[in-house]
Amino acid sequence: MRVRWARVGWARVAWKRKGWLRTVVAASALTATTLGVAWPVYLGVSAARHLSDARDAFKELAGSTRLIPPGPEIAARIGEARAGAEAAMRYTSGRDWALLARLPFAGAPARTVRDYARAALDLATGLELLLRQNPAEIPRAVGHLQAARAVLPQVEALRRLDTLAALAGLRGRFLVAVQSPDRARATGGVVRGFGVVTIAPTGWTVEPVRRVPDAPGPVLDLGPGYAARYGADATRTLSASNRSPHFPYAARVWAALHGQPVDGVIGADAATLARLSGLAGLPGLMKVIDQGHIRIWSADPEEQRLLERTPLAGVLTPAPGPFAHVVVNDAGGDGIGRNLDRTVEYRLSPECGSTVSATLRNGDRDGRVWVSVFTAVGSRLEKAYLDGKVAELKQETEHGHPVFSTTLDLPAGETRTLELRLVEPPSSAAPVVPEQPMAKPQRTVVTAGERSCS
Repeated sequence: MRVRWARVGWARVAWKRKGWLRTVVAASALTATTLGVAWPVYLGVSAARHLSDARDAFKELAGSTRLIPPGPEIAARIGEARAGAEAAMRYTSGRDWALLARLPFAGAPARTVRDYARAALDLATGLELLLRQNPAEIPRAVGHLQAARAVLPQVEALRRLDTLAALAGLRGRFLVAVQSPDRARATGGVVRGFGVVTIAPTGWTVEPVRRVPDAPGPVLDLGPGYAARYGADATRTLSASNRSPHFPYAARVWAALHGQPVDGVIGADAATLARLSGLAGLPGLMKVIDQGHIRIWSADPEEQRLLERTPLAGVLTPAPGPFAHVVVNDAGGDGIGRNLDRTVEYRLSPECGSTVSATLRNGDRDGRVWVSVFTAVGSRLEKAYLDGKVAELKQETEHGHPVFSTTLDLPAGETRTLELRLVEPPSSAAPVVPEQPMAKPQRTVVTAGERSCS
């Protein structure tokens, strides 16, 4: 009986404690569930906070007014971005985050956050390497920047990292050609003088601008095609040296006319040079580069290859695809370049033929311009019209692009329109419509499929 009662007693004790046990079991399960939810939430919130810190630092970097040459705040902003990215990486690189990344619903966002953290760290690392201005480290920098761009293709600024890499890689003595927009030229205006800038990791030093006399004869042979199109003076005089939109032509002529050893050439108008250190950060810098107000040619083949991946090089390449480039050169010496309004309309219709229209409106003085329209590689001119009437244009080829030219009188206050109807090779490439650097920006309109087949 004792044993039986003992068993019964224990049973009674167990029964009395059953509610307590149920409470303990339930509380333990709730705690485990809460921790299982709260811990990933904590990791996610922490990673997001540090990524936000990195993003804010990058935004401040993009808005910096001391990108060229970089001021001390650039290194500070990059350091802040790296700290945020590294902290985010710590939260997203452990086993807990790896487990979270495998879950059905939370997995995709977790993997995205981890990829963003890694991209932010790649971006900060690449920018730090660029800031050192060591040419030997440029390939590593480009590798990190390309990795960041692969993860974040929607970030507009990342599409310009090749430009930053090319700028950071420049070292040595560069001839600076100061162009005046008063007289229109393909690369920005007639050259009024030269200066020399020495680019070093510690900053830039600038020598004064000086005039260079024209040479008695050609200083460079750029081939018979160049001489036939632009004239014998194009490799002898400054006023004729930059009628071609292919910037390396002008740069090499300027270097030869300068007559002193340089590592490259920078072309810019005086207003842009004056504003260069005060441009509104990366967006402002990229805007003047896109509009062609800064062009750079390097005598070093590796540096030039980097430049040619960016708008800085100003190269005319024979790449296939839709293309329309309207170039205006002042032909009368009357200086109408500062007051010229331009509208370029490119209507694409591969099945029925494309149309390029260039509308020019003069300002307050009479003038005369030589207008050239560079079209897509492999394109053919069906017909040309000037102010609605059939026109005859001179056809030539430059770097694989057909180019159609004519000289126009532009009385003050009047508007003239040149229209080319073209047959172009089929292409899935995006249309390219470069902008000639002038005092007034070009208005560009690109539409598709609007020309009738009838």
